[in-house]
Amino acid sequence: MKGQAAMEYLMTYGWAILVVIAVIAALYMMGVFRIGAGAAPCSPCFAAGSAVTYIDHNADTLVLRVGPRDLQWINVTANTNELSQTGPFSSGTDVTFNSANTFSGDVQITVEFAYKDTPDITHTLTATLHGG
Repeated sequence: MKGQAAMEYLMTYGWAILVVIAVIAALYMMGVFRIGAGAAPCSPCFAAGSAVTYIDHNADTLVLRVGPRDLQWINVTANTNELSQTGPFSSGTDVTFNSANTFSGDVQITVEFAYKDTPDITHTLTATLHGG
């Protein structure tokens, strides 16, 4: 009887400890425990696997990566500035947009693009850049 009680005790608390470890690991992966970290540099960002993925930015430069399909062209509108790049851009290519002080502070950007195989149909993504 004592052995069974001890085993039940260990099983109950063992599962509880595993759940606590899983929750802590998930919070760590989300960056909750990062000290001094401000807002995410981009929100909502373009998810990995979408046509365009956010890579990085500073006050003068924005870097986007082309997703799984080739793109014909990409236009970025930030504040009143319109920046264009004509491709075609292959999947996985980094595309850099340069414009003095365009991406500083909180800036809403609109990224418009066309896939290489359907150049007459445009698609639009929006995000807000923070900092820069």
